[in-house]
Amino acid sequence: MQTIDILICSLNKGIVRVSDILMPPRPEIRYIISFQYTDDRYLDLIPDTLHDREDVSLYTMNGQGLSCNRNNALEKATGDLIMFADDDTRLAPDAYETIAAVFENDPSLDVAFFQATTYTGKPLKEYPQQGFKYGQTAPGYSISAIEMVCRRTSIQGKIRFDERFGLGTKFLTCGEEEIWLEDAQRAGLNMQYFPKQIVETSTMLKKTMVYVDDGVQRSKGALTYYQLGNKAWLVCARFALRSSMAGLCHFWPMMRHLAEGIRYMQRTK
Repeated sequence: MQTIDILICSLNKGIVRVSDILMPPRPEIRYIISFQYTDDRYLDLIPDTLHDREDVSLYTMNGQGLSCNRNNALEKATGDLIMFADDDTRLAPDAYETIAAVFENDPSLDVAFFQATTYTGKPLKEYPQQGFKYGQTAPGYSISAIEMVCRRTSIQGKIRFDERFGLGTKFLTCGEEEIWLEDAQRAGLNMQYFPKQIVETSTMLKKTMVYVDDGVQRSKGALTYYQLGNKAWLVCARFALRSSMAGLCHFWPMMRHLAEGIRYMQRTK
């Protein structure tokens, strides 16, 4: 029997939702909750359920930053498998069986990607219908952390979320998942996509934020530099030009923010 730790990250008022997404206790499933708070008053909102259940471990940390929160939860994990969750994410009824079968069928598998839906059953994105090994990713398909399940020993102490990126930061407000995947690929992990649904969430993705949000644009520039080095200047210039010609943004503001992301990566580690 493989055990799985569900790593739930929450911030401030979000903690009140966590007890609602827990499944009835099962010996194979444990919950590790990393709760960030920016004021001590949010500690009073922790539901009693989280203290009462033996399958729940709760850790608190002052501050904010989703990448830092996920890293904290990962450090506490002990299960055979781990998956990342938000405080509005819940497992599908047969998720454990689906996940366990995938990893039992392939002992060399390090990371599996699955599908997510909204609570109403709508797919979170347009998913490929066929499975594939990561690196042969279908055009236009991106991976979200809540869709990932990892073999703990393959990533714990080896691959972390880059804390310069992600929600809760002021400069690079997204891109932490793409950086994580880049690091995992460089480490040679066996990662595969399976067209099976395992989670439900209330979150809908916003695909056009890169054309209107400064932080997203800076994150794109930074991510491009992380992946391509100095080639990022040309790639970002082409992206800004194509976007402006399509009427989605103005060239110079977009290029300025992309460049800010590149320069930020050049001077930080």
